[in-house]
Amino acid sequence: MSIGKRLKEARTYLKLTQEKFAQPLAITRGYIASMENDLQEPSDTLLKLISIEHGISIAWLKTGEGEMLTSPEEALKNLMARFGEQTIIAAFAGLLKEHNLIMPNGGLGSRHAATGDPALNRMVGTLCDLWAAGDDKIRNWAEVQFDLAIPHNVIEELQKKQKDSGESQVS
Repeated sequence: MSIGKRLKEARTYLKLTQEKFAQPLAITRGYIASMENDLQEPSDTLLKLISIEHGISIAWLKTGEGEMLTSPEEALKNLMARFGEQTIIAAFAGLLKEHNLIMPNGGLGSRHAATGDPALNRMVGTLCDLWAAGDDKIRNWAEVQFDLAIPHNVIEELQKKQKDSGESQVS
């Protein structure tokens, strides 16, 4: 199947007319028709714009391999490339707040921390924020910092005390 036929398949899958598909791309309906009929081939720049605007995988358009639609991660990467990281993060945080997925005065991780202790909530929330927003490099860094701050022998001692106190409460 040609790139033009895949383009038409994706457009019809999205239930868009040629006019509606072309509009955010700043091209004409006729140009869409000429690509779908294999009279024109889209440039790499246009393919990237199609991917950003309509969420269609460039690899799928070119080869027919993989998924037709980009993954949420890929869509976010495209949006970050277009609008900038901070703009997308701010927009995402606004959506989370709008849908009551975060506390109004907290960070992204504050929903995870409800200990009753503000200092502990802040620490747990910050760790959750790092983990949720970070890539592997940031997560590895956070894990190393956690291990440095709380050595394994301290954790093992705490677990032993918890186990011992649990056994004494049962008896």
